[in-house]
Amino acid sequence: MSTSSRPIMILIDLLGKKWMLRVLWELQQSPCTFRQLQARCGDISPTTINSRIKELHKTGLVDKSTEYGYSLSEQGDELVTLFLPINQFSERWAEELANR
Repeated sequence: MSTSSRPIMILIDLLGKKWMLRVLWELQQSPCTFRQLQARCGDISPTTINSRIKELHKTGLVDKSTEYGYSLSEQGDELVTLFLPINQFSERWAEELANR
């Protein structure tokens, strides 16, 4: 966890960990089991996925249910929704780069 007392810095430190955003992004599609999440994430090791899920659960961004596996919590869903405009920008940006 961050050593900062500023909430924005704590969040940036959390999200800046390798593969953290990928796990959140993949859970945005729909709830899934560990194996389904592993398939969605591709090259991430099971150990890393497990570690990221534990951190996200501890911080209240991911929930675990016995029926569906892992899902974004209400706060996790709100956070990922904030990234949707950035995703739209990145799609346009990548297309412009490809056309150069």
